Amino acid sequence: MVPEPARRRRPGPSRYAVAPVCLLILLLAGSPGAAGAAPAGPHDAGATSTGATVPTPDDAAVTTDAPAAPTTQAEARPRIRGLATPLGQVADGVLPTRDSLSAAVSDELASDWLGPEDRRAVTIRDAMTGEHLADRNADLLVTPASTTKILAAAAVVQGLPPGRTFTTRVVAGTTPQDVVLVAGGDMLLARGEGDPEQVAGRLGAADLAARTARSLQDQGVTGPVTVHLDLDHVAGPDVLDSWTDFWVSEGYTGRVVQLGLAEDIALPQAPSPADPPQEVARAFRDALVRAGVEVSGEEEADVEVVSAVEGAAELASGESAPVRDVLALALATSDNAMVEQLARQAAAEEGVATDRASVTGWIRDTVQEAYGVDLTGAEIADASGLSDGTRIPVSAVADVLVAGADGQHPALQEVLAAGGLPIAGYTGTLATRFHLPVHAAGVGNARAKTGSLPNVTSLAGTVVTAEGRLLVFAMTADRIGEDGAVLEARSALDEVVAQLARCGC
Repeated sequence: MVPEPARRRRPGPSRYAVAPVCLLILLLAGSPGAAGAAPAGPHDAGATSTGATVPTPDDAAVTTDAPAAPTTQAEARPRIRGLATPLGQVADGVLPTRDSLSAAVSDELASDWLGPEDRRAVTIRDAMTGEHLADRNADLLVTPASTTKILAAAAVVQGLPPGRTFTTRVVAGTTPQDVVLVAGGDMLLARGEGDPEQVAGRLGAADLAARTARSLQDQGVTGPVTVHLDLDHVAGPDVLDSWTDFWVSEGYTGRVVQLGLAEDIALPQAPSPADPPQEVARAFRDALVRAGVEVSGEEEADVEVVSAVEGAAELASGESAPVRDVLALALATSDNAMVEQLARQAAAEEGVATDRASVTGWIRDTVQEAYGVDLTGAEIADASGLSDGTRIPVSAVADVLVAGADGQHPALQEVLAAGGLPIAGYTGTLATRFHLPVHAAGVGNARAKTGSLPNVTSLAGTVVTAEGRLLVFAMTADRIGEDGAVLEARSALDEVVAQLARCGC
């Protein structure tokens, strides 16, 4: 049911008053890799799971002819204006007063599209000091959706150093004709050759195959080889028991695996394969053949899963991108399975069991102990925010963001600075947000993590005011309407952030 028009600031028809079919088309028309995002879905629209984003205007070719009509949303978006004077330290900007800042955003926060007033939770802080500048229901336990990932990321960097990489190996089997592909936590392999400049696809199955072929040749192995698969690394269920079948079958989340291809990352309406590690094994086996190695077994058959012999000779190995970049990509694209996988690896590194309850308990304990965040009464059902039952106050989300901005936690700061918080109007899940004229002040300025579930919208991140002060904000409305209300509610939160960017208060 569509809410009644807002009393203070939304006269006239909704900006998104479209028929259901048109609404679906609008939602599906995001950046190239994010097509398929649904309005009530849990996977935030606007970016591919492999990190591709809508190109900025600077990517367009420059010609001397009259400019062509824009063909993409990004081409129509205004360019970020150059600074007349160099940007100073954000800590040197003028700190807004509580009264003036509250007045600046009061109309936007009054939007009835955000649902009942007692289910709208907002906190705005000074990033450098953590000082509270505006709070509404800030300690209320609300459904955070994907902003849960901010807490998960804060925990992950405590268990996995930002510079750590994940190693995928190929080792000798029980006979010279057996080779074992050993998972090591990289679920972003390329099918062919890897690209050392990319996060997704840094290492390729073809790279491992070429190195393996050289090792086999050096050892004089001439007969057909049999490929096996070792999946002992951080074992655990590939689908959480708290996820519905719908989320997986429709591609709102992939499978939590320790070996996978970047091309198999799930997208809405494009689910991941039933067994991603077997897809890697097949790609590796095919690449071995192309490298001149005779391989036994049928081309499309699954390979046998074994445990590699301890101390087995290594035939080949390769590294993923560093944790900071993989985690930043997972946050920017709001990839549920990637965040769960990283949290599971980090918990295991800390000696914690890898079942859901143990991992979420570890996230809670780590955030409280390492960052001093009060999570009394909060409930964390999973690392990604997809499962029912997560209840976190926006004050806790903001506490973590302040910790990532004030310099006291450089590991978290590295991840957020590497792109973990998408840029408004340009990257990740914000590529298709901040698209109305009223949002313009936030474009290229705000950086934030989005959150979307049925009847829930969240936004948490940072923005620089007109006076040059860096602010942190965290906002959740968890009882919004259905159908077009989700777009209006998102737009209302975007307007709040744009007002903060305009704030000379």
